[in-house]
Amino acid sequence: MKEIILTIHILLATLWIGGMLFMVFVLSPYVRSLPNSVEAFQKVGKRFSLIGTFIGLPALLITGIGNMHNLGITFSDLLHRTSPYASTLHDKVHLFLLTFILALIHDLYLGPRSHLNEKFRIATRIIGVINLIIGILIVFLAAKLRFGG
Repeated sequence: MKEIILTIHILLATLWIGGMLFMVFVLSPYVRSLPNSVEAFQKVGKRFSLIGTFIGLPALLITGIGNMHNLGITFSDLLHRTSPYASTLHDKVHLFLLTFILALIHDLYLGPRSHLNEKFRIATRIIGVINLIIGILIVFLAAKLRFGG
């Protein structure tokens, strides 16, 4: 069962980070050349938001807790940073919570208003890039955990 939970966790993380990388490197350059680029971004963003933010991130949280349980790490271990592993996991969890909050701000507040003016478009883009950077840092911390923290 622990292998299944970890596999689901990795697939969800791949969906989340891969989706953001796709948006930045593939979709954005193409869509910006379209006459209705804001509308196209919003349609794709709504779809990705549903799958990535509202399904993927809660599922990542659940599978992450399952992985902690399978490894014998408690919430007390995280809070007290009882080992290098728990300390790195503590940082990863906090970055995940930050990315979750930023995703909600991006998807529920900024993104739906990005068609209103340039201020909202720029803020949406900035929060998206910050979230991508945090996501990559989370992947780095996951790799660090693989080698003991």
